[in-house]
Amino acid sequence: MTSDSQRLSAGSGIYPTAALAIVVGAAILRFWGLEGGLPHLMTRPDEELIVLQTRLPAMGNFFLEWPGQHPGIPSAFIYLLWAWGEVGLRVLQIFDAAPAGDYLTVLNQAPDRLLLTERFFSASAGTATVAVLMWVVRREFGTRAALFAGLILATSVFHVRDSHSAKSDVALGLFTILSLGLLAPLARDLSWRGACRAGLAIGMAMAMKLPGVLLLLPAWLACMQGSGQRGWRRILPAEIFWIAGIAGLFFALTSPDFLLNEETLKKILQIPVLAFSQLASPADVPLGDAGLPDVARPSIWGGVLYHYQFSLRYGLGWALMVVVPVALIWGVASQQPLARLGALLFFVFYIAFAPSHVMLSRYMTPVLPVAALLIAGALVALVDRLRFLSSPARQAVLAIVAAVLVYEPLQASVRFDRLMSTTDTRVSAEQWLAENTEVGDRVALAGASGWFWGDPQVPAGRAIARPAFESGGLPGLSADFLVVHDHPLFSSTADWAAVASLGTRLQLVAEIDPFRPGVEPPVFERQDAFYFPTRGYRAVSAPGPLIRIYKVLSPGPR
Repeated sequence: MTSDSQRLSAGSGIYPTAALAIVVGAAILRFWGLEGGLPHLMTRPDEELIVLQTRLPAMGNFFLEWPGQHPGIPSAFIYLLWAWGEVGLRVLQIFDAAPAGDYLTVLNQAPDRLLLTERFFSASAGTATVAVLMWVVRREFGTRAALFAGLILATSVFHVRDSHSAKSDVALGLFTILSLGLLAPLARDLSWRGACRAGLAIGMAMAMKLPGVLLLLPAWLACMQGSGQRGWRRILPAEIFWIAGIAGLFFALTSPDFLLNEETLKKILQIPVLAFSQLASPADVPLGDAGLPDVARPSIWGGVLYHYQFSLRYGLGWALMVVVPVALIWGVASQQPLARLGALLFFVFYIAFAPSHVMLSRYMTPVLPVAALLIAGALVALVDRLRFLSSPARQAVLAIVAAVLVYEPLQASVRFDRLMSTTDTRVSAEQWLAENTEVGDRVALAGASGWFWGDPQVPAGRAIARPAFESGGLPGLSADFLVVHDHPLFSSTADWAAVASLGTRLQLVAEIDPFRPGVEPPVFERQDAFYFPTRGYRAVSAPGPLIRIYKVLSPGPR
């Protein structure tokens, strides 16, 4: 620990107070607006699949057969969410925030209440990640770097965003940074006890999401660096097999059906083909079956640039994005084990996901804590080299740099949370339908493309028709109301010409427009079907697609 860090922490209690403030701030950003989009279950694609998967363990069936089992999410994560939801449901019921009944009853009546408990898990995991990150970085780099890293991650807008989702990316990030924290001491002093702890942490990461297996590469590097052996025994130390064995055993015990279910295994084997689509023939990549837009495949370098120019640019902010390559170089050249292990893991994640046709920024979320520790460590080391400045001056420089670097992501995170607290257009449309239609009315939905993420939920008792899919268009429309949604995202594409062709048969009775005119268009992630902008929050007044509701004046035969 440097003398500057000692002054910061010795006796004054500055570090505990500052660290607590950062954790509290991280919690506020992650729990604020947690009900965003609810009760619509498809606010964030795949959340509805995850909450419905918890039905089986709630029924006592722990063999999650395909198609109930999502191939990228281990069973252990579903079990964990179910157990968390059992407790969370009781808490919500105490405060009259959920209907009475057991888990299955509420899942059938109000599944959004259980989805809310699952989001609470992600928000808690995201907040815990900030705390674990500061613990790891303080032990390895000192107090200033710990506070800096915690501040970077606490304000990271994509980490904030994904902490509002029931998906497993943030949970993977939590166990990723915990694993690195347990691996770093092994690079200095290899021990069987330390290997057991690291293996268990890596197994937990794998149980959250399959890419956790990539942690075995920095584990191998840590064991090799900490080994006192020579020759091949140093290259293949026994401890790495122990770590891999414990991690694999934990995964097998917590997700047994993942290994025993033939159909699930078949789906898992399709993941590399879809992920590395540039290396396969177009006919071998079932993009439509995966619910993805059939857009032109970028080159491998296109994926590399995408995650740098989009995932890191908007996830960390422009200034931090510029610093990332420097931080990675520092990590590789550093003599500190945590820096080297972090740099290796970051590169491995990039190699694994950058060539993929499926370009989603959330794939980089698990390594945002790694980026934060590398940036913080590199900048603190750089400031410490400014020997021509006094110690107080260096502290001031570091504080100014930190403020400049986190200003943009903090501002974006606050705007994201504000938007999450605004009623989604799909929820507004559902409320309008509940108030202005009657039981027995026929409601036609149009605009969905590939999946039904953009559709508002139709109140119970109304018949649902999808003329754009069932009859090849709208001319043969037979309904009492027509709901059309449109958006720059691929998942909402309205055929306005077909709507206009119905002429006087339609009367526009409601328009819910989330876009503000005269403002620069917002930035959306093209493949995510997430109706929240990545930047340009001022251009939208609410999340969700443009929705127009028409009364059909000549509804046709019933």
